Amino acid sequence: MDETRGELRDVLDRSEAWLRDAARLPEVPAEWPEELRTDAATVKRLRTRAASALINVALLGAFSSGKSFLLSGLQGGLELVEVETADGRTADKFVGLLPSSPVPTTACPASVVPVDGSQSGVDASGNGYLRVRFTDSADGEWEDVGNSPAPSVVAAYAMQDADVTNRLRAHWGREVAEVEVLLADTLLPAKFYDLPGYGSPNPVHDLIVRAALADADCFMYVSHASRTLSERELSLIRTLYEHYQLSGKRVVWVVTAIDSASNLDLHDEPEWKATVARNTSYLKENFTLSDGRPDLAFIGEGFIPVSPALEARAAKLEADEAEAPARRCRAESRMDTLRQAIEDLIRTETGPRHIAAVAAEARVRLVPRLRLIEDRLRTERLEIDGLKELLDGHQRRLELLDRVLPELREQLERKLQARVGRAVRPFGRLAAHLHGSLDSTIRQTDVSKPVKAHQIQVTKTQTLRTWLEAPTGPATLWTEQLAAFKQDVAQTVEHFFGDKDLTGRLPDSVFDVNDLSLPARAQRPATAQDIVQRASALVGVVAPVAAGGTWLYGLAAAGTVFPPATVVAGMAGMVFMGIEYRKRKLNSLQVLQEEWISAIDAEVTAVMEQFARSAAVQGTIVIDHLSDNLAQYREQLESTRDFARQRIANPENRVRQDLIDRLEPAHEEGRALVEALRTLEKP
Repeated sequence: MDETRGELRDVLDRSEAWLRDAARLPEVPAEWPEELRTDAATVKRLRTRAASALINVALLGAFSSGKSFLLSGLQGGLELVEVETADGRTADKFVGLLPSSPVPTTACPASVVPVDGSQSGVDASGNGYLRVRFTDSADGEWEDVGNSPAPSVVAAYAMQDADVTNRLRAHWGREVAEVEVLLADTLLPAKFYDLPGYGSPNPVHDLIVRAALADADCFMYVSHASRTLSERELSLIRTLYEHYQLSGKRVVWVVTAIDSASNLDLHDEPEWKATVARNTSYLKENFTLSDGRPDLAFIGEGFIPVSPALEARAAKLEADEAEAPARRCRAESRMDTLRQAIEDLIRTETGPRHIAAVAAEARVRLVPRLRLIEDRLRTERLEIDGLKELLDGHQRRLELLDRVLPELREQLERKLQARVGRAVRPFGRLAAHLHGSLDSTIRQTDVSKPVKAHQIQVTKTQTLRTWLEAPTGPATLWTEQLAAFKQDVAQTVEHFFGDKDLTGRLPDSVFDVNDLSLPARAQRPATAQDIVQRASALVGVVAPVAAGGTWLYGLAAAGTVFPPATVVAGMAGMVFMGIEYRKRKLNSLQVLQEEWISAIDAEVTAVMEQFARSAAVQGTIVIDHLSDNLAQYREQLESTRDFARQRIANPENRVRQDLIDRLEPAHEEGRALVEALRTLEKP
């Protein structure tokens, strides 16, 4: 993995230099220098990404479970200091990257992002560089706070009920949407999201947690050593289970603060050991397979006990040259065991995927520039008669593009609608399947009890996943239909362009059906929402999409990693919550059971609509990418046409060989870089 990351960083360095050099080529379009400088800056940021986070980890758990404290410890940002108290004594105080407190703390999502200090453009040394995004900020716009801010400043942005006067004066009256700490010196190449505590008195916290689930590669569920899992946490863990069932996202289970539960119990064992055992047993009892065995693929080895405080104490002891106590504290902290679990996930799962995504995004920046240089070089090598023929051919291609593009899109949307319809067709049998699998069990279960109701929900999730992924299930069918739709695209392009004379045929470098799932440019939230709305209209889904729909776009755009089935996770849970709300008004268990059974039909409708919408989004992204590709091709034709006109108008006034000598090495280096990036895209 380290070798591949090093290779990617080298290719990105060369790509950035190539873009900056290409901006200085003679006789380039007027807009080129500025556009290529922007592309070079983007590739520079990609290099920072390649050198930093290879996994996105979302920390979840009950409020005040120790997530912020643990996050600081994992990245080496937790320090133990001695402070003087009001009565003149000294006491230990832990200072972390993010504030922690025994009461509900995090009021908004906070993340700690590893960066390459030499490339990040900010001073991310020490306790990192704090920046903030507000609810009224422009899309993607961050506002800087500064390097290594005092804990009270970080708290003023990240904590609820904090003293806002500790913020920068311009930020006093604004609502914080997200806090981010850029950190140069980290122990893991991981971006950590510290999400608001589930079960917090602030209801907005729970909404943020659920909206953030789609963004992470994996989850870390954090439980405090002083208390065991309860029914209140069961709902969140079940949501994680639904995501795991439908997307394969792994969960790392952690019991933190074991130093606070180190007293010996009746068996002369530290109390935290009983907490770990009870928590792991709780998972095994509540998340079982159809045969009653624990779902060990979800549970894994169970909870990992750790103590960030003991590791921070070890660092202080090492600084004081107390080596033996330091080694003991570090070993007892068990923090390296947790880091190893995360590194194993990076090596086996997310690392190759992140590298492939960075390489793909960089290649998208280089390819259109290489095409123009390639055309320019070809044009410079032509004599005047050849230039006139080229000019005539390019003009006919431009006219053909303008004539056929609207009809091309209309035909592809009709084909997509038919493909989605074929994949969704099995949903007509889903209600009967779920009723046959669950009705009898529901009637025999006291669903008024949370644990019993949870068991029904787990069974339903497992049944749904098995049905979706069966050989004749919608997920399997859509995989086939999406591949077939890409062939539809290829055949439609061939129909419009391939049957013409050679001047109307698209060059191979312009159209590659294998690239059609890659977004040509990062989508702004407004654009993503537009795609979701158009896709919804295409398949006739009118139900609103939560959180603006951008999360659905993100999942669908990553279709090779997350199947469309992913977005149905939680739909059954939403209906379940509606039943739970009404349960208080029902005074008969039998009535409640029938309510559960009748709700299955509503769940099927919700799941089907979300599935259809997601599939349509994936197909719409393919169409939009083709449209972007053809738009770039049109720009390339116009630019080459203009060069040809200049050559014809001034055949004697230029030293063409000198220009060719400059274009040839740029062309060769560009081709080598694109090929290297394409190789790195294969995880």
